[in-house]
Amino acid sequence: MDRRKRKTQQGITDTFYQLLQKKAYEEISVSQICQLTDINRGTFYLHFIDKDDLLEKSIRHEMDELIHYCEANGGNNNQQKIERTFEYVDHHRERLSKLFKADKQGFFAHVQLEYLSQQLVDVPELTAIFFTHGLMGLLEHYLTCDVSKKEIAEILENITIAFSPSN
Repeated sequence: MDRRKRKTQQGITDTFYQLLQKKAYEEISVSQICQLTDINRGTFYLHFIDKDDLLEKSIRHEMDELIHYCEANGGNNNQQKIERTFEYVDHHRERLSKLFKADKQGFFAHVQLEYLSQQLVDVPELTAIFFTHGLMGLLEHYLTCDVSKKEIAEILENITIAFSPSN
């Protein structure tokens, strides 16, 4: 993608995030995004099918960033991998929370479940499924409720100890 297209797409996405800080997803319109980005609707539709496509691509971008962070700051075991995930989420909690709440199709959860299940390679498949869905529920609770980072860290430690191969 050429530089101008990337810049326009980034402008649209930045405006979308700004609007999410002020309004619920359902209250945001393509017209508002275009007006604030100073583009016409045709330009918006060159980059995104609709507002849902913008949301989905924004979530995908954030999940790609999360995956990159986890890989760059890796870990040797499941507990460290999970800690890196929650570390990233904690640093980007406000933005991820807004995206998660806006995501009525479950795209956020789908991408996160897919990623987490790929990370848990040293446990049986059904255990990995159970564990990833539990982690996703914990992540959802963290993003939508007033839960402290310390509480999450303690819960994660207890869970990973309980599921470690030595137990």
